Amino acid sequence: MNGTEFHQPIHVVGDAGDLQISTAGEAYAVLTEKWPPSRGKWYHAAARACRSASNGESSPHIARRMFLHAASEARIDVR
Repeated sequence: MNGTEFHQPIHVVGDAGDLQISTAGEAYAVLTEKWPPSRGKWYHAAARACRSASNGESSPHIARRMFLHAASEARIDVR
C-alpha cells in the first residue's frame, strides 16, 4: 500500500461505465472530472478529504467514507 489506498476498492456503476476506485487520488479525479453537476455538502467534504488523503495529509479511510456519502447524496450506484 502506498498510504493513499483504500482498504477496499469502491465500484461505481453509472452511465459513463463502470469504475473501480482504489485510492484517494482516483476518488478525487472522479469527483472533479466525472461527477454530476449537482454537488451538495457531501461532495465538497469528499473532495477536501480525498485531496488531503492523496497528499498524505489525512486518512484514506475517512476519504473513502466521505466519497461513499457523496455518492449516496448524488444517487450514484456504488458497490
